[in-house]
Amino acid sequence: MYPGAGMSLGELLRTWRRRALLTQEQLAERAGLNVRTVRRLENDGLLRPRTTSVLLLARALDLDEAERAALNTAARSAAGAPVAGTDTGGPVVADPRPWTVPRQLPADVAAPGVREREAAFVTARGTQPVVFVTGMAGTGKTVLAVHAAHRLAPLFPDGQLFVDLHGHAQGAAPVEPGDALARVLRTLGVPAEHVPWHLDDRAALYRSVLAGRRLLIVLDDAAGEHQLDPLLPATPGCRVIVTSRHRLTCPGDARILSLDTLPLTEAVALFVRTAGCDPDAPPDALAEIVRRCGLLPLAIRLAAARLQAHPSWNACHLLDRLTTDRLAELVAGHQSVTGALNRSYERLPPDQRRAYRLLGSAPHPSFTLGTAAALLNTTVDRASRLLDPLLDAHLLQEPSPGRYRLHDLVHAHASTLRPPHGVRPSVRVRCRTASLT
Repeated sequence: MYPGAGMSLGELLRTWRRRALLTQEQLAERAGLNVRTVRRLENDGLLRPRTTSVLLLARALDLDEAERAALNTAARSAAGAPVAGTDTGGPVVADPRPWTVPRQLPADVAAPGVREREAAFVTARGTQPVVFVTGMAGTGKTVLAVHAAHRLAPLFPDGQLFVDLHGHAQGAAPVEPGDALARVLRTLGVPAEHVPWHLDDRAALYRSVLAGRRLLIVLDDAAGEHQLDPLLPATPGCRVIVTSRHRLTCPGDARILSLDTLPLTEAVALFVRTAGCDPDAPPDALAEIVRRCGLLPLAIRLAAARLQAHPSWNACHLLDRLTTDRLAELVAGHQSVTGALNRSYERLPPDQRRAYRLLGSAPHPSFTLGTAAALLNTTVDRASRLLDPLLDAHLLQEPSPGRYRLHDLVHAHASTLRPPHGVRPSVRVRCRTASLT
């Protein structure tokens, strides 16, 4: 005789909820259900209780196998179905694992010997479960995250999720967290009709489904914290890698890795491997090519693609082309450095876009705060406040307090944008003669 034999579904739930010292509200939150659903189930007010609801309650109450069997019998009895164990009925309270364990990681395209230190940081064992990888457009955040995730995948037998949050996608708005949760829940085996409507309910259900599982989750191209908070697991066992162009306020147990441009040797290695260069190509030319690419991985890959697409070219010819108009050359297919920077620029509010354009009018990419104030035609305090969001968006660097720098390609991009309407020529001339040291 199994525990609770003869008791209704509602009686079993009340008994085990009280044993767990939970209120109906607490049980609903733990199970990721609406409290009204819990009340109706305890009052035997649902004639056909949903399989998913019963499953989530069983997990939230931490029922053992015999208790799940009892809940299974009571749930089928409430639905007017044959009880579990007969030839015509299977268990209601089953393993929620989907038929196919999710394996959503994109292909690993990382070049050997490039970003190895950074990959070791992301994959380090026994550390915090969340890692944030940030940096300017084109630094290879997604490539690094995917490469690290492939290394970690064997440690997470319940699957790997990859969620593109479209923080800077061309022609698309950032993904709403509720939409992201709905897709993930369906991937994890929750039927579409059982996904709650409210964001908080979806997040609670997501946390319940992840409880007891070991999943690796990559959240790519986050626009802000509002996208991330509902998608972070609440229990141990899962690992999360987040990429973003913005400096984000991270949870207390998260680690942050800020990607910079590549060291020269790694940049040359990436170019040679991607382009399939002649090993006898002049080393000086290769080094100068990657310098003209600003040591930026995206730019290096695009330059390599250009060389590969033109068999008659050699490294010296490509270098000549990069010397005239770098941004025009750094294009391959639908990818370009200009397009990547455009998407960062377009996400800025109007006053930040104006500041970005004016900084691009400076004759040199490095400047002091005083020079920035002159360029922006404002006070030093106001200039500092305008520059901070550009720093957060990784469109501006601060090598030392009060000294700023635009990456070479960022400066080239900003200088091509039309100056803000209404800027007085006298102001612009004065700015150009301001001290840059």
